[in-house]
Formats: sequence, C-alpha cells, structure tokens
Amino acid sequence: MTGKFFLILLGAYLFMLPVIWAQDKVLSGMSTRWNDSFVEWEMFCFTQDTAALEEEERCGSLQLRWLNLRDDWSEWDYELDGARGNIRQKWKDDPTEWELRTFTGEVVTMRASWRNDLSQWRITNNSLSLNFRTRWSNQLDEWRTEDHTHGDFSIHTRFRNDPRDWIIEDDLREEIPQTMKIALLFLAIFHGSPKQ
Repeated sequence: MTGKFFLILLGAYLFMLPVIWAQDKVLSGMSTRWNDSFVEWEMFCFTQDTAALEEEERCGSLQLRWLNLRDDWSEWDYELDGARGNIRQKWKDDPTEWELRTFTGEVVTMRASWRNDLSQWRITNNSLSLNFRTRWSNQLDEWRTEDHTHGDFSIHTRFRNDPRDWIIEDDLREEIPQTMKIALLFLAIFHGSPKQ
C-alpha cells in the first residue's frame, strides 16, 4: 500500500514539476535588440535548471507595432513566454493614458497620477492597483513601486544615462499578474529612452 502511495506521490510531483518551474521564472532585464534603435526590445528572465542554479534566458520581446512609421510611438506589441498582447496609447493626443490588452481578454490601464507629469503612474487591472514612479523627478532611468503591500518592483538602467540595458528587481507577490509587470516595464523603458 505504501509503495503505491509513494508512486502516486512521485508521479504527481513529476507531473507538477514543469508548472512549479514555470512559476519560478522571474523577469531580470530588458535590452534593445539593436544598439542604435529603441523600437525593439528583448526581455530576459531567471529560470531554475535541474541543478537549482539560476540562469538568465531570453523569455520575451516588446516592439513598436508600426516599425516603418518613425513618428508613431503610440502602439506596441509584446510577447512573454507565449503570452501575447498589445499596448497602446488610449487617445492619440494624450500621453498620460495607456492600455495593455492581452489576446485572452485581460486589460491593464496605466494613467499618469498628475496631468503633464509622466514620472508618476497608477497601474490597475480593476482588481489590483500599483503606484509606480521615478526615484528622482528629473531623472527617468530609475523607477520603482511606491506601495509595498504587494511587494517591491524596481527597474533601472545598467549604466547611468545609457537606456539600452535595464535591470529588473522583481519581488512582487504572486497575486500580481505578468500583465501588470509588463505595464511597469513598458512605462519605464518608454519614458526613459529616446524616441529614435
């Protein structure tokens, strides 16, 4: 009897192992695909391999939807571990409101906390809300969440005044969905990078 129970338990563990490992993926950074362009980005995650060592691997991308239209920065497409969606400015003449929509129907809204101040944002999916801001109001290369009830999240450039590479420190609790994390990443790199 104990042998069957052990085999059932082992089978359940081996069946759940990919799910457990998938949850252990943590966003670790973003980099531009090309050194002279800020329209295509690659996302990197830490994953645990079988030896329980952390390795960083490419796990997603973010790119401007209309690559041929250099003056239209209002629509983006993303992919993270097979999940896809788009991010767009809600109104073409208002840069203080953005919307992230997945292909499965999730919606995340990003609104500037103050009119004409793009250094403080409120991100919500109508169930959870996060406040996100720059560390210094005149410097857009270091961002972090203000509210610590859901954990901490920060993103900063790897080298000061070089917006091509960003480091992510993701200590948000599990109830925060990946879509909200993508919204945080988008706001930081969009406002911290030149439009070229």
